[in-house]
Amino acid sequence: MTFYDVIVVGAGPAGATAAKLLGEAGLSVLLLDKSEFPRDKPCGGGISARVTRRFDYLEGALRKIPVKWVSKIYFESPSGISVEYESEGRLYAMLRRREFDDLLLSLARPRVVFQAPALVRGMRFDEDGATVDAEVGQKRVEYRCRIVLGCDGANSIVARAAGLRRGEVRNEYAIDLMEETPHTELDAADRDTMYIYYRAHSDNGYGYLFPKTNHVNLGVGFKLDHYLAERRGSHYSRHRAFAQELISKRLLTGESNPANFRAFPLPISGPLPRTYGKGVLLSGDAGGFVNAFTGEGIYYAMVSGDHAARAAIRAVRANRFGEEHLRAYQDAWKSEIGGELATSVAHQRFLLASPGRIDRIVSLAKQSPPFADVLARYATGELSHRALKSWLLRRALPFYLREKLRAFASK
Repeated sequence: MTFYDVIVVGAGPAGATAAKLLGEAGLSVLLLDKSEFPRDKPCGGGISARVTRRFDYLEGALRKIPVKWVSKIYFESPSGISVEYESEGRLYAMLRRREFDDLLLSLARPRVVFQAPALVRGMRFDEDGATVDAEVGQKRVEYRCRIVLGCDGANSIVARAAGLRRGEVRNEYAIDLMEETPHTELDAADRDTMYIYYRAHSDNGYGYLFPKTNHVNLGVGFKLDHYLAERRGSHYSRHRAFAQELISKRLLTGESNPANFRAFPLPISGPLPRTYGKGVLLSGDAGGFVNAFTGEGIYYAMVSGDHAARAAIRAVRANRFGEEHLRAYQDAWKSEIGGELATSVAHQRFLLASPGRIDRIVSLAKQSPPFADVLARYATGELSHRALKSWLLRRALPFYLREKLRAFASK
């Protein structure tokens, strides 16, 4: 049985970011993933431009893959009120996860042992570390380590095995229905603008259109509990209806391709109450690190993966893997992104619960260019919640108080 300091389960943005840092620190690292790379990954594929400031090595690395930087964004409310905004600088990076994830893995791979396809079937934690049971090809293999980093997505086996996620998830997740199709089959009329539709089709959901360098991504999403109750079995028909609407508006040309259609779960209830346990840390979707209002998860996956790696390095060097020592990981990510993730959940529940609230938000942005700037920068991660709240209190206090009164009266 092979022994490692750290086993990272999942080689997506969280796992690859963590593995790179762990390897650079000189630790022995095993990186496992259920799929060989490059592999397709259902996702909108948009990242806030701030990612290159947080991870400065990406500025040069991203030149190796096709990236479409956009500075224009279009918002549409449930009743059809719309506003367009153009930033002086870059707002969002549009890219294919197949290419981006493979790039991140290539940065980590020289310093770690990478095994794929390796499907983790289970794990056991004891006083001396952890045993990871994986299916590699046709064989079952056991690996030992001192600490496990769970970066294995929304259906994390690590989170379940560690007892950090329990029970049903239907009230905590959304389902995203999307396709990624080449321009030769389906193309955006304006490849320089990202489109966001709140409560698509006046339903309990959202829609988006993201232009890429050679592809287009579009999709709709719904809260999972609502979808299972009202829309079960209508996966592609819901997506196709949205695509046809955009085609009828001449925002898209071509035809939706069902062969490129995918559905995937998205945690929208914020990080788990505990993202650490004895000998284990959770990052990315495995720990619930997704902005509940915008649906972006890639940036938060990388940030949480970075903090998890730093916590693991400290633990290995101190030979301390108890919960009391690993709690510092949770303190670290909360300090950087905890506030914005918590408020994203509050905004998602408050604003998306009522079509009228979104209508009034978008209407205000249409009437006030300064507010349009604030809304666009907040929705793309360029503006913190603290700065947003400060602006609202100074410039939109009447609107803010009116919404509070509406919410109170509706209880």
